[in-house]
Amino acid sequence: MPKVTINDTEIEVDKGTTILKAAAQAGYEVPHFCYHPALSIPANCRMCLVEVEGARSLEPACYSEVTDGMVVHTKSERVVKAQKAVLEFILLNHPVDCPICDQAGECKLQDYYMAYDAQESRLRAEKNQKVKVFPIGPEVLYDGERCILCTRCIRFCEEITGTNELTIVQRGDSAEIRTFPGKELDNNYSVCTVDICPVGALTSRDFRFKCRVWLLSSTDSVCTGCSNGCNIHLEHFRNEIQRYRPRYNPQVNDYWMCDEGRLTYKEVHTDRLLHPMSNGARLNWHGITETAADKLARAIEDDGASTFGFLASPLASCEDLYLAKRFIEEIVGTDRLYLGGKPDGFEDDFLIKADKNPNTRGVEAVFGSLEGFGDIPSLIEAIETGAVTTLYMMETQLPVDDDTRQRFVAALDNLDLFVLQAQHDSDLAAKAHIALPACSHAETEGTFVNFAGIAQPFDQAFAPHGDSMPHWQIFMRLARRMEAPLTYTFIHQIQEAMFDASTADEEDEAAQTPAE
Repeated sequence: MPKVTINDTEIEVDKGTTILKAAAQAGYEVPHFCYHPALSIPANCRMCLVEVEGARSLEPACYSEVTDGMVVHTKSERVVKAQKAVLEFILLNHPVDCPICDQAGECKLQDYYMAYDAQESRLRAEKNQKVKVFPIGPEVLYDGERCILCTRCIRFCEEITGTNELTIVQRGDSAEIRTFPGKELDNNYSVCTVDICPVGALTSRDFRFKCRVWLLSSTDSVCTGCSNGCNIHLEHFRNEIQRYRPRYNPQVNDYWMCDEGRLTYKEVHTDRLLHPMSNGARLNWHGITETAADKLARAIEDDGASTFGFLASPLASCEDLYLAKRFIEEIVGTDRLYLGGKPDGFEDDFLIKADKNPNTRGVEAVFGSLEGFGDIPSLIEAIETGAVTTLYMMETQLPVDDDTRQRFVAALDNLDLFVLQAQHDSDLAAKAHIALPACSHAETEGTFVNFAGIAQPFDQAFAPHGDSMPHWQIFMRLARRMEAPLTYTFIHQIQEAMFDASTADEEDEAAQTPAE
């Protein structure tokens, strides 16, 4: 392994490590624009030039690999002079419109100017005018005057999506990013170009002029758009999600996420069920818990558990599902289980999965398998024939077409008791005898298991909206009122119980498996 000295700090690195990465390991920042760890290295911005002893000229740190005994200076007089020159050249025709730029606050050009340049412009002629607010695609707008031609967006479309929409047109100070004739930037991951743009040249139509980035709080979370479970930064202001940004995870989504998944944050704030309801009347949690528990107990006593149906949801977390399982087994005693969720949709060979539910594998993990769950048509038939007279439903999504959903809604009139525990107000909430408002993933913490079986925790971003409550806490309240308390206070206790239950199941399965 080669040893390299960077600013008098000697470190040992793997063979093939670039100077830029070696400097980062040594604790030194080398400024750069065109370099991105997931893309090829064109070394065209020249911002990362460093001085290597024995070399005739400055070397691009993003491209040059270290050799044993190399001595590198990232803050020498030659390097500082080169950095100032590069920044002055980039800013020559830049509009310097930071006060109205969406990228202000997270712009590398802005940061590097303050850290490495901070000198007044010497330009006394009129700046070159370029295109502004150019619709380069349905989700992305382009500002040519801010563009520094780092080519990150071009390389992303060539190397990651393989769609090749973008190129550079014109030459010199007239050069700009454009789509090829007859094309637009409309691939399924187009807003990733906004994420990797180091300046404000590419902006998202959805986030544009929405909120200043320094007002945002960021929470580590998981996208609920499909079963891939892309890791995200959930960014919010005043208890409202403003945007999702991909969070690096090489096992799941690398640096990327799809455009459709980014917009699923809107579901959190749309048509929310915010207050407990009993036959259309608003109650507080004390009142609704007493009412719901009494009605559930009476239904079980009168009709028995055999007519009690429970509709679980793969949109709920593992912790929610674990409490649901215990509620079903220890209090209700029914084996009539059904599975809701969103219907399957589009899938590609990159990140987007056909299963649009974030925790289908979590349902399988908590309940042992999916074999014990009936489908929605069989539930509808059971309701219509009177085999199910009481239904407890988590969430409002159903994996069926519109006609089947309408048949399900109509069948609800046959029930003696319909309890809905969900985030959203809907036609189902209007039919419910008891409606219990549940939190979204942004208002609680928990775990999703993605399609590959990777368990992924997510954190609470802000306080619950209205009177909504996490699913697991609702089950706790009902169990306590029904005199069969589930003794958990904190979510980490549920997680420990889930782990112990999973370990016990694995040991039982191993014990039952005959030795070869």
